[in-house]
Formats: sequence, structure tokens, C-alpha cells
Amino acid sequence: MSDDLPPFMNDESQSPPPIDGGGSFAESMGAFGKMLKIQEKISDQFPKSKVPWSETRKFLKAHDINSIKSTPLYKFHMNLFKKIGLGDMQLVSYAPMHYIFAVPNCPVCSLYPALENQKVCVATSDALHRFFTEDLELECTVEEIECVKDGDKLCKFKVDLQPISAYQIMLDSYDKRILHGERPSELDEADIQQRIDTLTVYKLIENGNLTDIGDAYLQYAGNVDVEEKEFEPPWKKEEELAEIASKKKTFGAAFGEMAQKVQNESDTQQSQSQSQSQSSDTQTQDNESDKSKEAKEESKDTQSFAELFEKMKKKQK
Repeated sequence: MSDDLPPFMNDESQSPPPIDGGGSFAESMGAFGKMLKIQEKISDQFPKSKVPWSETRKFLKAHDINSIKSTPLYKFHMNLFKKIGLGDMQLVSYAPMHYIFAVPNCPVCSLYPALENQKVCVATSDALHRFFTEDLELECTVEEIECVKDGDKLCKFKVDLQPISAYQIMLDSYDKRILHGERPSELDEADIQQRIDTLTVYKLIENGNLTDIGDAYLQYAGNVDVEEKEFEPPWKKEEELAEIASKKKTFGAAFGEMAQKVQNESDTQQSQSQSQSQSSDTQTQDNESDKSKEAKEESKDTQSFAELFEKMKKKQK
């Protein structure tokens, strides 16, 4: 099966219910077309939605619903799923490593008007799993726990994070030093206490002491050096456009300025690339020049071309 297809199209065990569900052929084809559009948007948007660890860390360290909802990542996540066509998703319950999202008037359910007594929102579960694992790099399991088509008031989805995966992103170097019993002098006391509170919520320390979970993490994963890639979050350009739009009278003027900004960034990157290429060419020319000079020097003390060739071969070895 193709890797480009969503898991439920590749795995019979996760197949969604048939869309016909007793409706007319026209209704079935219309529903199938809507589902394909959702999948096309997922395939288009998700590769462009990768989030840097610095932003995922803010999301993970927010340990109540209100603070989670105030993070840029949460807002981006909700807007992304709405744009894709998966409805107005909201976080309704939270415990460390566990998130429950609800979708009122779930648009996926509307694709199965004749079905009852079963959960049908496999597409939404799959999208949640892909977003967390691919764009946030958080290993997890996702399960639809309630569904309107199964007699519930809302469609709800539970996301359970794999702890080691979450710790690897959530804990920075300061957190790890605190776990080792240090109090980093670079941080003020308020920051240190906030970090201690977060480590306590995640059961890595208790009453200032390392827990069994914290000790296990330090032993098996805490010393693993993982390079953190730094890049702009996917919502950065939207924020810049909104800021520019607030200063301009028309969207056209704002878009024109934003387009010019993007072009300037592109020109800068191209210039840097050309500069690096020229530098490489110059270095290559210098190397070739050095080799040429070396050959000339060798030729002065050589009686024949064959002898010169043998000398140069020995130097290469």
C-alpha cells in the first residue's frame, strides 16, 4: 500500500465504516468526495505544520486547561483542524500526558447519516495521531472514546503521550540539572520554582526529591544527547501578516508587503547559497592552484614526464 494514504486506508483493522450506510448513490458519492477532500488537505497541510520543540515545550509545561489553551501551539492546532474540515475541536479534559478533545457537530459523523451504534470518526483519530507524532514528534496513542453515532452527545478523542517521548522534548538542560539536584545560578528563584512545580506535576520529583520515575528517566534517557532543531513555528508568517494588516488600510497592501518580505528572505537565502558556492569554488581553485605550483616545482627536478607522474602518484598515496 502507498505510504501517502492515511493509515485507515492501509490497515483493514482500522477501516472506517462504509460511507454508503443505506443512503442513495449520489449521497454516497458526495460523502466520499468530502472525505477525500479532508484527506487531501491533511496531506497538504501536515508537512507544512512541523512545530519546533521550543513551542511544544510550552504546550507540555502548561498543566491546566486554561494555560494550555493560551499557548500558540494549541491555537494553531485548533485552527489547523478547522481549516482541514474536522470541525471546531476543543480541549475538554487534561491530566499530565493525557488530553481529551471534543468536536461538537462533528463533520465526519455527517458523512454517515444512516449509521448508528458505532464510532465512525476514524479520520479524526488518524489526523490527531499524525499531528502529534509527525508535527510535534510526540509518540502517542489516539482513541475515539465517545461518538454521536454511538449515542453520545459529542465526539471525543483521547490522546495518551508516551512518557519518554514527552520528557525528551519537555525537559531542557536546566530541568535536567534540577533533576540532578542543582539549582542553576543563571535562573531566578521564581523560574526555578516554576520548573520544580512542573517536574512535580509530571511525577519526576516529589517534595524536592527525585522519584523512581525521575531516577529511571535519568538512567535510561536523561543523558541521551538529542540535537534540537531550531526553526520558525508554522504560525509565524500568519502572525506577521496579521500585524502588517493591522497597520495597512487594505488586505491587498498588507499582502503586498508580506510578499515583498518573503521575496527578500528568499533573495537573502539565495545570496547566502551563492556566496557559499563561490567560497567553495574559490577554495577549489586555491587547491588546484597549490597542486599546479607543486607540480611545477616537482618538474624542475624531474628528467621525464613518466618520472614526474610517478612522483605525483606517490604523494597522492
